[in-house]
Amino acid sequence: MRHFFLLLSMAVLSLTASAQTKKAATVNQDAKAVEAAVVKFFDGMRQSDSTLSRSVLAPGARLQSVAKGKDGMVQPRETPMQKFIEMVGQKHEKMLDEGIWNVKVNIDGDFATLWCDYALFVGDTFSHCGVDAFQLYRAQDGWKIFSITDTRRKEGCDMKAAEASRAKK
Repeated sequence: MRHFFLLLSMAVLSLTASAQTKKAATVNQDAKAVEAAVVKFFDGMRQSDSTLSRSVLAPGARLQSVAKGKDGMVQPRETPMQKFIEMVGQKHEKMLDEGIWNVKVNIDGDFATLWCDYALFVGDTFSHCGVDAFQLYRAQDGWKIFSITDTRRKEGCDMKAAEASRAKK
């Protein structure tokens, strides 16, 4: 009888470990797909391809920044996404290149967040850095960004990581 319980316990543990391994693999695949959607958004920006950037945006997506206003008070500021996408689609003399690193993805079912450090370069000139926070949901045709919020600063930037993020492309 003792052997039966030992074998039963081992079988239950084995099934549990197998289910956890499958769940971890699914979460890892989802995290890669979430990051790929964000990268695709920035690829569109680099290529001045508004259609590519728009392809990973949800209808009604929002773009906000948290920054000090002219009065010195910190407040969120919204840029109409349509205005931003129109800017992306214009041909630029110098490429807009936003590199990201320290990517952290959290997923709960069909909802995901991606938090990362970033630096924006216009051509080879550093513009600013900060943190991007994306919120996405799982649509029938893949992960869609419905909210982007960022911070912006010119000081306290990890320039070594910023340059390395550019070299990946």
